[in-house]
Amino acid sequence: MIAVLAGTPVDTAMGVAYLKKNGLASRGYHVSDTPKEQSLLQVVYPLKLVQMVKEILMGIREEGMDTVYVYCNSIAAAVDLESLASELSLQIITPLMIYVEMGRRSTCLGVLAANNQSTHGIERSIQKHNEDVHVIGTGMLKLVDAVEEGLSPEEIIHKFRLVDLLKFYGNAGCEAVILGCTHFSYFYEALSERSPLPLVDPAESMLLKIAKKS
Repeated sequence: MIAVLAGTPVDTAMGVAYLKKNGLASRGYHVSDTPKEQSLLQVVYPLKLVQMVKEILMGIREEGMDTVYVYCNSIAAAVDLESLASELSLQIITPLMIYVEMGRRSTCLGVLAANNQSTHGIERSIQKHNEDVHVIGTGMLKLVDAVEEGLSPEEIIHKFRLVDLLKFYGNAGCEAVILGCTHFSYFYEALSERSPLPLVDPAESMLLKIAKKS
């Protein structure tokens, strides 16, 4: 059994469904009830967020699970999960692991995330391993709200002019754009079909890391 840790009930359910689709049993744990609440914890109350996440991880360990699939870029960027993994003897797989690997072979990357705290965390993680990478980020909580409100992928792409945003990244020299929020998996396929740049959704690569650890 794998524990899925995410920000809200919606992305937690998305993570559980993704693992189920790939033949893995999991149990979901969410930190907040809404995207706004989650964003406020990251930006305004980071110490409270760390404590909440630690308590959830301790509960996961007590339930007998040792592998945690973090289906939330924002939590991964805001909380030092590497230290908590060591402290609690857990295997914690996060999107940041995938971005670090990308950063090692890139010179310029775009990041589209839920908020600027998250873009900062992703940039920091990448540049800790390759100081020469240029990272251009956009934080947009309204995209997360649109996913939770049930707008179709096509409606979201059109309403927020996401293709134009991707063209901006291309003109700025980005080689690829990281979808730095797991909510954005919802419109990944539809946006990929129209994108002038490769898009990075970390879910599949994270899944491969679970397979390697199993």
